[in-house]
Order: sequence, then structure tokens, then C-alpha cells
Amino acid sequence: MGLIDNIFAPIPKTLMPQWGQDLTYIKTTTPRTYNPATGEVTGGDTPVPVKGVILRVDPQEAEGLYQTTDLRILIGTTELGTYYPTEADRIQYTEAGATREAKIIAIRTYRGDDPVYHSLVVRPQ
Repeated sequence: MGLIDNIFAPIPKTLMPQWGQDLTYIKTTTPRTYNPATGEVTGGDTPVPVKGVILRVDPQEAEGLYQTTDLRILIGTTELGTYYPTEADRIQYTEAGATREAKIIAIRTYRGDDPVYHSLVVRPQ
């Protein structure tokens, strides 16, 4: 186990349950396929309840590639384990009493031997 695992891995495990809000991480477990003859879309999702912190993104980050409605979501690895988020996955969260869904557009994972936490930039749909 690397030094980063010993020092930093316990921090998100302690802070997220206390400070994070309830979110649903939606893993796209099988690829989506579209049948043009029937119009049917097949493929599966796996919802995973997680705790996370939602922050606003400054559009000036990443040389102006982000929109003012984009969000940064920090999630620990307690619920996801060693799973690495992908851009095919989504996040559901509550805003002003309504459930919203956002597409992951950028991922940064901080890790040692295993992931410590994930920083996701998401775009509400």
C-alpha cells in the first residue's frame, strides 16, 4: 500500500458521510444498443447510492470548455470500491426538491494503489 493510501484514503471515508448529500451514481453496466427496426433501446444500468459534495464549476476552468450550469461532484470510494467512473455513467441528485440527472463529462481520480476519491464534472440534462 502506498503512502497516499495510508494518509489520504481515510479522509473521504470520514468526511463524505458527515458532509456529503445523498446521490445516486448510475453505472452503465452494459452498452446501449439501438434496434432501428423496432425503435427499442437495450442495455442496463445499476444505481448505486453514494454520498457526495456538489460544487459549482467556474467556466474559466479548462480554458472555457465548461458551461455555467456544469457542476463538480466529489465522491469517495466507500460505495464504489475500486470501480472507476466512466463518461457513460450518470449522477442523480436533488435540487430544489426535484430529482435531476447529469451526464459525466470529465473525470479525475485521485489515487494511490486504489482510488481515494473521484472529482467529476457533470452537465445537468
